[in-house]
Amino acid sequence: MEIHEGAAAAGDGVLDFSRLSLNTFNADSISDERKRDTKQLYLNYNRLASLPSSVGVFCNLEFLDISNNGLTAICEGITRLTRLKTLLAKNNRLDEFSLPKEFGSLQLEVLNFSGNRFEEIPLQCMKLLRLQSLSLGGNRLKNIPAEIENLTR
Repeated sequence: MEIHEGAAAAGDGVLDFSRLSLNTFNADSISDERKRDTKQLYLNYNRLASLPSSVGVFCNLEFLDISNNGLTAICEGITRLTRLKTLLAKNNRLDEFSLPKEFGSLQLEVLNFSGNRFEEIPLQCMKLLRLQSLSLGGNRLKNIPAEIENLTR
């Protein structure tokens, strides 16, 4: 796999794999040092059907953009991203059954699930205690659970 970094300079903590028409993402060809140093990962505008578990190798990742892929599932591997603060997953095919059980253990501050197929807000999102911004516009929500007030400070 060739690393495409667009305008990002090497060593700045950014890996940009956006707009490459990827069907899969495998981090095996990325050096351990690069995996450790990556703070931002862009996988947006590809053809991923599910978020691969290999994303979990980026132990210091703080920002992940998986928007505009057609994703129907987010893998369990995302729960290994203990430093992840921002997850952008706009314009996919995600619904309330697409998230791993332990998704609520993440330390997310910003979560954007706009333009997906959610009919209910997943219970895992109600457990994101550091969440400051939740975007769910353009979904099929039928109601807002009372537990949503637990997310306000």
